[in-house]
Amino acid sequence: MIARWLAPVLLVLGGCGGSAEVTPAARQRAATIWSERCANCHGPTGRGDGPGAKLLPKAPRNFADATWQGSVDDARIAQVIVDGGLRYGLDSNMAANPDLQREPAVVSALVELIRGL
Repeated sequence: MIARWLAPVLLVLGGCGGSAEVTPAARQRAATIWSERCANCHGPTGRGDGPGAKLLPKAPRNFADATWQGSVDDARIAQVIVDGGLRYGLDSNMAANPDLQREPAVVSALVELIRGL
């Protein structure tokens, strides 16, 4: 029996391992999610300088940081997108997006977007 916490992780990882095709529709949905949910804190270009960042006790991740980009794999990014920061020992202000558990192509498209910043 798979532990209850493992099933959602496997679902997301399946989408980030290349098995879920990232379609133009998934990329468009990811862009919408970025602008509606992420850019307020991470900023439109992902540098952690969005208008909401000023209200947080800790600055949001700067996705343009090459050192960070080289230190994290796609699966970890996907996990944090879906499960939020607190679950992985990161800032609790990084909200979970559990609605994306069943949309691995969209999660993969968000990872692509983050990698492109």
